[in-house]
Amino acid sequence: MRTRLLASARAEAFGLGTAEDAESAENAGGGVREFSVFRGLLIGACGALGVAGSAWAQPAPPLINEPVAIAPGFDAHMQIVNIPPVGDGPLTTAGQRGHRHPASTYAYVSKGAVINRLGDQPEKRIEAGQAWSETPGQPHYIVNASRTEPAQLVVVQIARAGTTAMTEPMPQTKEPAK
Repeated sequence: MRTRLLASARAEAFGLGTAEDAESAENAGGGVREFSVFRGLLIGACGALGVAGSAWAQPAPPLINEPVAIAPGFDAHMQIVNIPPVGDGPLTTAGQRGHRHPASTYAYVSKGAVINRLGDQPEKRIEAGQAWSETPGQPHYIVNASRTEPAQLVVVQIARAGTTAMTEPMPQTKEPAK
């Protein structure tokens, strides 16, 4: 019973499908210890990485692109995303074109700060050392919070195996919901 509850919680937390899918992974050799190690590696890697560069909405080549051992049928993707300063542009997501992902997405700000909005939620300023998550298909809008300094993200995504298009552009918006 405890294994099923842990498998169900893991499935829900990572968007990995049903509790039965997670329990199958558990019975196939995955375990709480392996999950904790996997989670720790992701958090540690996100905290330790820092790479210079700048390219709007152009992630660097993937750092990790491999199957998730404890969740058969899912792949893990990790990459650095550099966001240049906005210059004279707006320091808001209002009117900005957003995107969404077919994956459970975890973003860690490793440098600078960003202004982030998930769906209809209010904008939030997220500083270096802070993170957020996105559910699969959730609209997401982001801009650099600085006119002069670049921002950098470490992004980890867990998607169904074989998913190739990891980002889908959204139409341009008007004002964020208050």
